[in-house]
Amino acid sequence: MNLQIHHYFAFIGLIFGVLILWVTPPFQSPDETNHYHRSAHIAQGHLMGEVLDGNRLGGEIDGSLLKYTSHFDSIRKSEDPRFDAADYTWARGLRKTGKLFVDFANVGYYSPTVYFPQVVGQALSQLLRLTPYQSLYFTRLLSLLSWLTLITLAIRIIPIQKILICFLALLPSSLSLASMVSGDTFTSSLCFLWIALLLRMILTEHRISLKEYIIICLIIVFITLNKLVYFPLVFMILLVPNDRLKKGVLMKSILLCITGVTLLLWMPYSKSLFIPYSEYSHLFRDSQQLNPPVNPDAQLSWILSHPYSFAQVALISYLESAPSTIAHYIGKYGWEKNYLHPIIIAILGLVGGFLSISRAENAPKLNVTQRLSFIVISLVMIIGLSVSLYLQWSPVGNDRILSLSGRYFFPIIPLLLIAASFINIENQRRIKLLSLGLSIVGLITLVIAIYSRWY
Repeated sequence: MNLQIHHYFAFIGLIFGVLILWVTPPFQSPDETNHYHRSAHIAQGHLMGEVLDGNRLGGEIDGSLLKYTSHFDSIRKSEDPRFDAADYTWARGLRKTGKLFVDFANVGYYSPTVYFPQVVGQALSQLLRLTPYQSLYFTRLLSLLSWLTLITLAIRIIPIQKILICFLALLPSSLSLASMVSGDTFTSSLCFLWIALLLRMILTEHRISLKEYIIICLIIVFITLNKLVYFPLVFMILLVPNDRLKKGVLMKSILLCITGVTLLLWMPYSKSLFIPYSEYSHLFRDSQQLNPPVNPDAQLSWILSHPYSFAQVALISYLESAPSTIAHYIGKYGWEKNYLHPIIIAILGLVGGFLSISRAENAPKLNVTQRLSFIVISLVMIIGLSVSLYLQWSPVGNDRILSLSGRYFFPIIPLLLIAASFINIENQRRIKLLSLGLSIVGLITLVIAIYSRWY
């Protein structure tokens, strides 16, 4: 049997993904509580969060889900969070009660497409009459399977840097997040797939059928709805030769217009649902992921009136947070400050850097225009991310951008690193074995770290 790199990825990702989702205690991943509540709400037929009394954002779900999340959140917030058999026994005994309004203030304005795999999991859980305990793990599993499927497809399709993409996707932080109920998993996998599809169009003789064109239109619309800062990926279409598309100029223009219209229509609507801390109900706001001094409208006005000051703030923020952001991108797991050992993070980082500058000798090569375009697109996404985080998490005119987390760079780094390749490596088999071997070492270390941290 001639196994390809995407086969190895799917096998390793499935084995370790299931281990991670099983050993990680409930609701210990970033915002997993609110993502779980929101996906359950959508599965009941509500596309968006509902505003209650003008000062709460959430929706009606079964009260047992809130009881479930509250129990494990209280342990997470304790001085020494540890979970034992009694916690799981209690959780297994939970049964549905009746509906009540539950707040999910920081995710209620997200597009429902963010949660596509999780909503399927929640809907099937309701259909199969699973308990709250069972539904969490079932939803985690479907989220993981969706991510694995899309990334596997991306690795199979992409004409260059297959080993690099496989390695990045199997980084401990990446697989840890993909195994949870997260608002980033589906979006990241769509971005990987988009990059793979567009690189195939740009670098090979592959001609784009109408069916494939419709698929890429849907992918970029979903990406734009899910995370506005990643919409610049659409500009990769400009690098596709016109003869690869029937009526190439027209089809490119239509794709750009569809993305632009999606952006312009969705952004103000989504923004209108956001309720800042100062206006949120005093009884519920402290349990939500809202930053007290934040005012997005005033912050945006400050950025527009002080563009050079903001550029300085962004530059200093990135320089100061670079070590923690890189560690977060490579070896972060769960919520709070949980990282793998610095030596493991350093080794994985060095291997990733080596893979980014190396390339298969017989693979298609990027020209200067393509490299520069990928770098510019990546930088535009980073700028958009900087503005977005500054609006959501930092006080007006703050001297630093807060919450620069590595997980936000999962869709950006692959394109940036692909542009860096310049060394021809003839023996790709050794490179593949090295990257897969170290990926497995990193993931074994992750499973051990998770168990040691919480049990």
